[in-house]
Amino acid sequence: MGYENNSHDISIENVPEELDDHFKNFGKYASNVDYNLYGYCNFCNSRIDEFGYCACIGGSPD
Repeated sequence: MGYENNSHDISIENVPEELDDHFKNFGKYASNVDYNLYGYCNFCNSRIDEFGYCACIGGSPD
C-alpha cells in the first residue's frame, strides 16, 4: 500500500488564509518570501529571509 497522489493532498496554495499563520503574521505566503538578500546564517546555516530572520535569529543583519 503506497502513497497515492489524489485530490485531497494539501499544498500551500489551498490553505485558507485564516489558518495560515505565516500569512497572518507577515501578510504573505511562506512560498513568497525572498531568501536572496542575506544568504545563510553563520550559526545555524539556515537561510536568512527578507525580514532578517533565520532559524536561530542569530543571523539577523541588524
